[in-house]
Amino acid sequence: MFDVCIIGGGVAGLMLARSLPDNYSIAVVTKEHDGTGNTSLAQGGIAASLSFDDRPESHATDTLLASAHHADAGRVEILVNEGSELMKNLLKQGLPFDGDERGLPALGMEGAHSQRRIVHAGGDQTGKMLIHYLMEETSGKIMRFAFHQALALKMKNGHCTGVVVSDRSGQRSVIQARHVVLATGGIGQLYNETSNSSVATGDGLSLAYHAGAVLEDLEFVQFHPTVLTLEGKSCGLISEAVRGEGAVLVAGNGKRVMDGIHPLKELAPRDIVARAIERHWQTKGPVFLDARHVADFQQRFPSIYDNCWNHGIDPTKELLPVRPGAHFHMGGVRTDSCGQTSIPGLYAVGEVASTGVHGANRLASNSLLEGLVFARRLAERINQEPQPSEKIKSVQADHELPCTYFHGVDENQLKRNMTETAGILREPCALQKFLQAHPLKVQALEDYKDEVIAQIHRETSCSLIATAALLREESRGGHYRVDAPEPKAEWDGKVIGISKSGVHLITRNTKIKETI
Repeated sequence: MFDVCIIGGGVAGLMLARSLPDNYSIAVVTKEHDGTGNTSLAQGGIAASLSFDDRPESHATDTLLASAHHADAGRVEILVNEGSELMKNLLKQGLPFDGDERGLPALGMEGAHSQRRIVHAGGDQTGKMLIHYLMEETSGKIMRFAFHQALALKMKNGHCTGVVVSDRSGQRSVIQARHVVLATGGIGQLYNETSNSSVATGDGLSLAYHAGAVLEDLEFVQFHPTVLTLEGKSCGLISEAVRGEGAVLVAGNGKRVMDGIHPLKELAPRDIVARAIERHWQTKGPVFLDARHVADFQQRFPSIYDNCWNHGIDPTKELLPVRPGAHFHMGGVRTDSCGQTSIPGLYAVGEVASTGVHGANRLASNSLLEGLVFARRLAERINQEPQPSEKIKSVQADHELPCTYFHGVDENQLKRNMTETAGILREPCALQKFLQAHPLKVQALEDYKDEVIAQIHRETSCSLIATAALLREESRGGHYRVDAPEPKAEWDGKVIGISKSGVHLITRNTKIKETI
C-alpha cells in the first residue's frame, strides 16, 4: 500500500512527487521510460509575471481574453499569483533558465501575451530541461513503474483505492494507494495531425469516466497552428515562440495569410490562427512559415532547427510547410482548486484535469505553469488531509447517454474519423454519425485483454469529446461549429459535464460544493 500512486510522469506528476513529504511512499506509473511524455516536447516555455513592468493582473487579463471569457476567474487568479511566486522560488532553487546579461531570465514573447513573460531553458528545450530537473529532484524519493499500462481504477465503497496495471509481459497487478492521482497528460494521438508524444492517447479521461468521475469542457481542443507537415505527415512542432520572434505565415506566392484576419496577425489566439491556416489549406493550398529573417535561429531554437534539418529543410533559408495539429486539451476530469475529483481518493492534475484556468482556449505557455502550480496545491491538500475532505459528487443527469456494446475499430481509422468530425471545423451531422459508430458505454474493463482495453480507452475518450462537441451548439475558443460560427449568449458561463450517469449542465461561476 502506497501513500500516493501517480499515473503519469510529466511535469504535473513529478512536481507533485517533489512537493510531497519525504516520508511518503510514492509510486509513479508510466507507459514508457521516463521523460517520454508531452512535457519533454514543450518548446515555448513557462509563462509568469517576473519582470518589473509586468504584474499577475496583466497575466490574468491575457489568460481570460485568450480563454474566450470561459475560464474560471478565481482559478486564473490562483494560477498567475501563485505561479509568479512559485517560479521565482524554483529559479532560486536551481530550475534551469536562459538568462540575459544581468543574469535574469531572458523573457520571451508569445501570442496573445501583452508582455514578455515566457521563461525559456535551452532555447526551445524548456520541457526537456524541466523534466530532467524534476527527475533529479525526485530521484530516490519515488518508486517507478516504467512500461506499465494503467488499465482500470480500483473502487471500493465509492472510493478509489488503487489502479490495475499491466507490465510489458502482460502480467497484471494492482497498485493500492490511499491517494490515486491521474497525471496522464493529453489527447493528441486521438487525431491524425498532432504535436503530442506517442503516449498522449487520452487514457486518463476514459479511466475517470469508467470509474464514475465527472468530466467537463471536453469539447475544447486546442490545435497548434504550426506543426511541420511533410507529405501529409506531422513531423514536429514549430513553437509559437518562432512567430513571437518575427516569423510570418505565407502562401506559396509569398502573400501573408493572416492579413485581414486579426489585428495581431500571427500572434492572434491559437484557435483563430489555426482555423485560418486550415481554411487556406482546404481552399487555396499549402501554408508556410517564413522564419528566414529570425535572428540567430539555430542558437535560439536548436531542437526545431535540428528537426527541420533532419527532414531536409534549412529553416534559415527555406519556407517551412505547416498545418494545424492537435496540441492541448483544455477540458478534462473536473477538479476543485486542489485537484480533488468527484470520486473520494481520486485526484487529477496537469492536462488531464479541468481546473478551469484555460477556459475555451489556453494562453500560450500556461500549460507548464498550470502543472507546477496545481501539483503543488495538490501536494498541500494530500499532506494536510490524509483522507479526502471535500466530496465532489455528480449532479443529477439532464439526459441519458447512449449505451451499447463496445465495437473495436482500427486505430488509424479512428484518428481519421476524429480529425474529420471533431477536429478544427465541426458539423453536427458528422458528429452524430461518429457517435452512432462510436457510442459511449461503461465497460467492465478488467474482463478484456490488455490491447482491447487500450482500444476501449481510445474510443471512449474520442466519444466523450465528440459528445460534448455535439451538445455545445455554438463556437467558442477551440470549439468551432460550422453551423453556429459565433458564441451565443445563452452559453456564456455554461459548462458541459459528462459522467457515466449522463450529461450535466453546470454554471462556471457556481462553486462545486453548490452542485452536489
